[in-house]
Amino acid sequence: MTTPHTGLLLSIEELPPLQDHRLYEVHEASQYTRMSARWLNRAAGADRIQHTRLGKFKRWSAQNIRDIVAGVPHKSAHKSRAKSAA
Repeated sequence: MTTPHTGLLLSIEELPPLQDHRLYEVHEASQYTRMSARWLNRAAGADRIQHTRLGKFKRWSAQNIRDIVAGVPHKSAHKSRAKSAA
């Protein structure tokens, strides 16, 4: 979140509490995580961080944001193929 007139980032103390019932857009999630929107989009696109997809859009739940901030490891949603021994 930015202040309406200056465009400055809000401090953590000034941010409203995370709401468990909603999904956050990248610019909102970047405020809480202190990661750039570009980093969040790239990490989510590479499936390195937890996120939710709504069609082509990436969104983050309050729990996703808490996990990113806490450094909780993300388990990839993609299944890896087992290599067979030849």
